[in-house]
Amino acid sequence: MIHLKKITLNQLICLVILTQVGVHVLTIPYEESRNSGYDSWISVLLGGVIAQVVILIIYRLAIRYPNLSLPQYIFAIVGKPLGIVLNILLAAYCAESSLMILVTYTDVISRWVLLTTPWLVIIGLTVFVSAYIASSSLRSIASITQTIMIMFLICFLIILISGMGKGDFRHFLPIGTHGIGSILKDALPAFWAYAGYELLLYSFPFIKSSKKKDILIAMSVANGFTTFFYGLVSVIVTFNFSESQLNSTLYPMIFILRQFKWPIVQTLDILFISIWFTVTTVTVYVYLFLSARYLAFVSGKEMRNHPLLVWGIAIVCFVIGLWGSDRQWILQFSEYHNTATAIIIAVVPTVLLLISLVRGKAEV
Repeated sequence: MIHLKKITLNQLICLVILTQVGVHVLTIPYEESRNSGYDSWISVLLGGVIAQVVILIIYRLAIRYPNLSLPQYIFAIVGKPLGIVLNILLAAYCAESSLMILVTYTDVISRWVLLTTPWLVIIGLTVFVSAYIASSSLRSIASITQTIMIMFLICFLIILISGMGKGDFRHFLPIGTHGIGSILKDALPAFWAYAGYELLLYSFPFIKSSKKKDILIAMSVANGFTTFFYGLVSVIVTFNFSESQLNSTLYPMIFILRQFKWPIVQTLDILFISIWFTVTTVTVYVYLFLSARYLAFVSGKEMRNHPLLVWGIAIVCFVIGLWGSDRQWILQFSEYHNTATAIIIAVVPTVLLLISLVRGKAEV
């Protein structure tokens, strides 16, 4: 194994939070307001509740095999042939998630900050940095992520300050007029935004805790904070935008930051996007790491050369990402990614848990 030491609960919380947030902070609640309108903040909170339910499912699955990670015990649940297929699919999903974040935020950077910098350069530097970090051990990655948490808190403060601008509380009223059906329908795209907690499927045996329930508590704290953060962003955006503006503004948070006047910084949006780049990089390198670990156990026995796997996956992501400069390609890729996310992080763990319970097989 490449793990010299286990990660702490605090490191787990940082990893989950920064893997979850990603690029979605810039788009919330654009996708979540398609049906629920200015009630989208409720859909965002419901998405966090659904994510918590899936976390419980993942925890119940992991606790049955406390000393093994998913790519190892998956063979005990479904057998070797299907286990190989599932490990390949999980590795492909993690690589695809890394690619999705990579091209989406590169698009933001190229449109708002580095207008004349070639797409090749931006995506190349991001892949290089992410692959370099992902080729390390889980403990090293967790330590780096803890440091980046400082950047996240700075961005959190910027969002909080920008939310104090002019707005209208009437945008929230009357609450619930779009109906519970519309709110629930928009809770699904909100649920996609919380992806990242599936990290537990692999990291469970490498978390240092006196009681296994502490891991569940830590995961719940991380998801609860992300839910609060997304809810805060959604409320700030709804406070500043009318319903018609919500339906036509893909990056509402950027416009709020651009309009906010701060004597110290002239262009708050550019400052935020530049700092947030480090936060989105966490999601890229965590998924690169996970993809390599799933791929390492495809045959049932661990492939020892972890850095080689990471760099191989990173090169593939880089090559495919070169097509990401086409905005239409990103939108189509995003639709596919959302479907894959629902299947991989919710359906697959649920089915595996049910099969494991029915078979009654678990690690002692």
